Amino acid sequence: MQRHEADGVIISCDFCGTDWDQVLPMIEGHHGSVICLECLKRALKEAEPAGESFHCVLCLQDRQAGARRWRLADPRPSPGLNPAAAACWDCIRLAAKTFHKDKDVDFRWDPADYPPPE
Repeated sequence: MQRHEADGVIISCDFCGTDWDQVLPMIEGHHGSVICLECLKRALKEAEPAGESFHCVLCLQDRQAGARRWRLADPRPSPGLNPAAAACWDCIRLAAKTFHKDKDVDFRWDPADYPPPE
């Protein structure tokens, strides 16, 4: 998420509201949506089929009920937080692949470690 403040544009993770400090690994989706590495790690572990249709903030696609998604259950209040933020499984996997390829990020991903839910 991007917001304008007196000292410029601030980029924050849509899911937890953490501001980017130019060190913390983050990936940008469409229209300025952002997920940080820590939220991505949680998303890989906690994503589950949605009970209702939802909108993915990363790819801007509307997804059907039953599609695998992740959203932070109890985010702390923060100016950078998007309380409606949800990520679809396709975007979660794509972000994991991208972080995995980045040699400057201490993250390795094996899709076999994250099987689909039963």
